[in-house]
Amino acid sequence: MNTLTIATLHQNLVKAAFAALLMLLPARLMAADAAPADKLSDGDKQCLGCHGFDGLKKELPGGKVLSLHVQGDGFAKSVHGAIGCASCHADVDLKTHSHKPKTIVSGREYSVAMTKVCGGCHAEALKQNETSVHATLLASGNPSAPICTDCHGSHTVTPKTAYDTCVGCHLAAMDAHQKWLPNAGLHLEVVSCAACHAPAAQRMVDLRLYDGAAKKWVAEKEGKPEFEKMARAVDTDGNGLDALELRKLIGQINRDEAAQPKNLRGRIELRTGGEAHQLSGKSKAIKDCAICHRQGAEPFQNVAISIFSADGKPLRYKAQKEVLGSVLSVDSLREFYAVGGTRNVLLYILLVLAVLAGLAVPIGHQVLKIIVKGELERAARQDKAAKGRDQP
Repeated sequence: MNTLTIATLHQNLVKAAFAALLMLLPARLMAADAAPADKLSDGDKQCLGCHGFDGLKKELPGGKVLSLHVQGDGFAKSVHGAIGCASCHADVDLKTHSHKPKTIVSGREYSVAMTKVCGGCHAEALKQNETSVHATLLASGNPSAPICTDCHGSHTVTPKTAYDTCVGCHLAAMDAHQKWLPNAGLHLEVVSCAACHAPAAQRMVDLRLYDGAAKKWVAEKEGKPEFEKMARAVDTDGNGLDALELRKLIGQINRDEAAQPKNLRGRIELRTGGEAHQLSGKSKAIKDCAICHRQGAEPFQNVAISIFSADGKPLRYKAQKEVLGSVLSVDSLREFYAVGGTRNVLLYILLVLAVLAGLAVPIGHQVLKIIVKGELERAARQDKAAKGRDQP
């Protein structure tokens, strides 16, 4: 057997062994977490045959190293798990990928280039981001300017609250707001960052269902989407939940609850997630309290009831704006009240009665004191006059 034949045979054996490894490794890697793995296609499992290894990496020019590891279970649970690897990496050919890998100059350059792939599905979000403070920094060549994956992640993309995402970089946000914003902690809890830092966006009130006993937001169970069905059932006229219908919905949700009932907690959010990409510089952020704390404020004209889906996406159902000020909603909305923005007639009546009751005690005491004093003085005068008549 000549040298060429031996070399060819060796190459074929290596290829066969590698192919066998690709077929065997996914099964071994996925066995530890079978449930997420079931969601992945055979092609994705083949990719994870190599990229599932924690130590897989690529050496870059300049001695830098780029990790090529992908968490299989994390990817399966992510919002992109259903569309698979090839949806974002369509340029990869499994037949040649193992011995003809991509040429990557730097990890940063590669990440920036991949943002164009994001625009393939998220074109509107990418367009809205073009005028943002983040995109402006990127265009100026700032090496620290955030891109899509800095806020959303890459292979484990899950829906996040704006606050959780923003404070990943803006660690001093709380301290900065406490210097000028009254009750800063509560504001950062119930107002999304983008509601103020994307001034051109449209805001709304999102009433989220909260489990007080478990101390977490309510989410639907896997394979049991019931929230929208329940909301539609009580919204008989289909024009959004009114106060009575909202009360019925909350009652049905808590029907089988023996512990602390689930309630609604309000947040000022943007009407669409895409608008959160219209971030402006901090000098243009909203600082006028009257934007929210006045009668007829824009955010309170659009209201929705929401919970999270099993995969973490917000599920919203429209509600009528009157639910924020209705007597019937007091119990359901006891976790949410914005001074000046939400005007609950019952609370105002109770406030007036409380003020009157508070004033009645000292005023009544003073009036009674004056009356008693007057009566005592009159009695003294009468007694003195009577004694004068009795003297000779």
